[in-house]
Amino acid sequence: MVSQEERSLTDTLIDPENLDNPDGQWTKGEKQPTQCRDAWAALLFYAQFIAIAVVAGMLGVPAVQKATDGSGSYQNSNSTVDYTGLLYASLIAGGCSFGFSALSLFVMSMCPKVLIQISLLFSLVISLLMVVISFYYQNIVGGIFGLVFFLISCCYACAVWKRIPFAAANLNTGLTAVKKNAGVIVVAYFITLLSFFYSMLWMTALVGVYDKEGLCDTTVTNNSTTTTCSGNLAWGYFFLLLLAFFWTEQVFQNTIHVTIAGVVSTWWFAPEDAGSCCSVAIKDSFVRATTTSFGSICFGSLLVAIIQTLRAMVEMARSDNDQDACAAFLLCLVDCLLRCLEDALEYFNKYAYIYVGMYGYSYLEAGKNVMTLFSQKGWSIIISDNLISNVLSLFSLLIGCLTGCVGLILNEINPEWFEGYSGAAMGVAFGFSFLIGLVISAILLSVVDSSVNTVLVSFAEAPAEFEENHPELSSEMRDAWRLVYPAECGF
Repeated sequence: MVSQEERSLTDTLIDPENLDNPDGQWTKGEKQPTQCRDAWAALLFYAQFIAIAVVAGMLGVPAVQKATDGSGSYQNSNSTVDYTGLLYASLIAGGCSFGFSALSLFVMSMCPKVLIQISLLFSLVISLLMVVISFYYQNIVGGIFGLVFFLISCCYACAVWKRIPFAAANLNTGLTAVKKNAGVIVVAYFITLLSFFYSMLWMTALVGVYDKEGLCDTTVTNNSTTTTCSGNLAWGYFFLLLLAFFWTEQVFQNTIHVTIAGVVSTWWFAPEDAGSCCSVAIKDSFVRATTTSFGSICFGSLLVAIIQTLRAMVEMARSDNDQDACAAFLLCLVDCLLRCLEDALEYFNKYAYIYVGMYGYSYLEAGKNVMTLFSQKGWSIIISDNLISNVLSLFSLLIGCLTGCVGLILNEINPEWFEGYSGAAMGVAFGFSFLIGLVISAILLSVVDSSVNTVLVSFAEAPAEFEENHPELSSEMRDAWRLVYPAECGF
């Protein structure tokens, strides 16, 4: 148990005199009553999901059947592609990727500070390498811009270098929470699998709409079927289909994020309920994310999906070569604005959904509480740190490359698996395995990223509970915070 003096210090990590809120008034988040939040958004989401399923069943399935009538194998002029070998290679590469990803968690927890330093230096090396390549190929303009970017990156690295100890402590705490509740990784992969099946359903619906609009033509020659789709789908249909796809994918991603936030916050406040692979916290958090908080997830996801849909349509319009220079400039400007708006909203959602998972707030209430938290506690500058994201991205790339090497080994051991690709067998073996490793590792490391973000919010929200339930980790983070931000520290 912590003393009353220690509790008073941990309850106010930052001196109120240094804040934008001089009176020091602060209202801590509270557990909300169990009830459905933003139910209208959930109902609207279910309606569009059912609509896509109906379109896929009534229009898409007959169109696909019509397109696949005839020969069931794919042939080109030189060879026949055997998909059985690719299937075996996918299973082996996927298993290796799972192993590499699990190993990465252990490695990151052993030396988080060194890895953050390496990732920061790695980004500088890549920037410098691009400059050298540009000048080597006499691309003067590209080299100059690359050099400017490299100098900016150097200034950034110098500015954030002192923050590495706190970022390392934050990463270590997030990894500890994930390893204590490893079952949440299974939940993440399960939801990702559902996302894959939905993508197939959506593609079937898209084919059905194209076929219904008369934009696809199927011909049968020499026992083989060829389907060619040309022309542009009506803008209204295209907008609705894209919106449904982006919205559903956003909902799947944010459901994982909210579930992890709930699990980590339970581990933070009540570790006895979140200390095993199949802990009660995992089940309860997943149920909340898919029931009472599902409307809030759908609400925020819809806002991002609308922007993504508009961006996709603008980019399609930009690909039209018939437009004049003025129209091209305006479309480029609109695309840039939409991209900035999308990034800002996704960043807002990342922290808003932490409050949704922690306390069960509605979407708007959660966003308001998160912005109030960081503005009053003086953490506005901290949430701009992307040091941990650099480490996770580097590991994802490394795991992808290792899995790609597994593909090359498989090509040497069983060359018949890739023989249908003639001279491109090695490229296909590496590239295909690389993509599998990249996707699988990205899912697992996104769990770590969500956990780390939740830790950051929880440390600002409830440091006393952290000190009481996890004293060793709390001491590590407090010492790092005191070292990095001595002027803002209240203890």
